[in-house]
Amino acid sequence: MTLPPDIGLTTDIYEDLSLGAALERIATFADLAEVYSSGHHSLLLADNRDEAQACGLRLTVHGPYEGLHPGSPDGTARRAAVDAHRRHLDAAAEVGALVYVVHPDYVEEPRPRDERVVAALTRTIADLGELQRELGVRIVLENMPGHGCSHFVAPGDLDLGELGFLLDTGHAAICKSLDDFLTDAHLPLAHVHLHDNRGPADADDPHRPLGRGVVDAGAVLTVARYAGATVILELMSEDDVVESVGYLVEKGLVPA
Repeated sequence: MTLPPDIGLTTDIYEDLSLGAALERIATFADLAEVYSSGHHSLLLADNRDEAQACGLRLTVHGPYEGLHPGSPDGTARRAAVDAHRRHLDAAAEVGALVYVVHPDYVEEPRPRDERVVAALTRTIADLGELQRELGVRIVLENMPGHGCSHFVAPGDLDLGELGFLLDTGHAAICKSLDDFLTDAHLPLAHVHLHDNRGPADADDPHRPLGRGVVDAGAVLTVARYAGATVILELMSEDDVVESVGYLVEKGLVPA
């Protein structure tokens, strides 16, 4: 079956395949794909941009995050993160991406809130807002898992400025902030990463198939569709995709 046009899959599911092959597999389920622009799927590679443009799918792009520090009080490190996103945003614009995803700060061990990090993230958000205007690609900031591991885990943590909001349902469930995100009418919801987990008991963010945890997929899709947001099933394997699509069909959330 093919998912409805507002729901797609991430190329991470097929990380061992070439980007072209990954997009071909996604096309058997959906006409919307999210390219994680890193490693051998990086859109900085000309061949990958060619594959993305030729695939016939609508695309969103997840920017890189490993080794980037957009919330660093060190101005050099912060600007390096913005510069990296500019390069990937240029590529995203070239392939006609609808949305470009950015992670804020994240650390493995929880720490107290640091206003220096908030100030740095505010500057990064402003810089990304300028790139959004310049390149015409909607940039969205993603909420992260783990209280104290990021300065964006709940509504009100950051002012997103001109950027859109990406709701990651699993991250929010871990932080017990999913209901708050779903009911906050002030957040400019533009994109969703939909996956499941058992809440704080799954602090390692396992990206379980839908129906195997506490995430109410029906409530998420209702809010996403009202906002006109695109939705990506951010899962770990094709078996998880089949299980999750079956769950959505069973619950009447997508047509059989």
